[in-house]
Amino acid sequence: MEDRTDPRLLRSREAMVAAATALLTESGLEAVTHQTVATRAGVGRATVYRHWPSLLDLRLAALEAGMPPLPPVPEEIRAAAGNDPRAEITHHMSVLAERWDDEQAGAVLAAILGGSRHDDGIRRLRESLVSQIADALRPAVAAAVQRGELRPDITPETLAMATAGPLFFERFLAGNRLGRDTVENVVDAALRGWS
Repeated sequence: MEDRTDPRLLRSREAMVAAATALLTESGLEAVTHQTVATRAGVGRATVYRHWPSLLDLRLAALEAGMPPLPPVPEEIRAAAGNDPRAEITHHMSVLAERWDDEQAGAVLAAILGGSRHDDGIRRLRESLVSQIADALRPAVAAAVQRGELRPDITPETLAMATAGPLFFERFLAGNRLGRDTVENVVDAALRGWS
């Protein structure tokens, strides 16, 4: 049995995931196969199969690596804003906007959206991404409702749609870059709509 903490094994796995994500970014999800990942990562095809016996598992690893969860709000931002929910929401949407401006994230998102129509594993990944955005907003929404700044019937999922939705449209449908002003305007419009 292999030792999953072996540094060589971990480096090999990281190299294979990086190779899979790079192939996805360059040529789409169909380019991610056991053979192409092995060639790009400089390992044997059997090594790739040992980590991901199914092609779907390999592709899901590439997709997950290309779209990591949103990090928590740094304490210095929270403290500087005086626990202002707007600052937290703007921070999360800014992180999301930066990711969406990245070529890799765009390719990963396109693969998730396209593949989720036909594959349950990719559909679950898409649902997980939506949940991650809502969960990141949950503390700020609860604080804003408690302070009376937002209506009590708003949910984190609704605020996620009201903020991430316009940013998605602006970046992927209109093809525009997402600057800080755009993020702040979208957040302010969403907050006004639910105040």
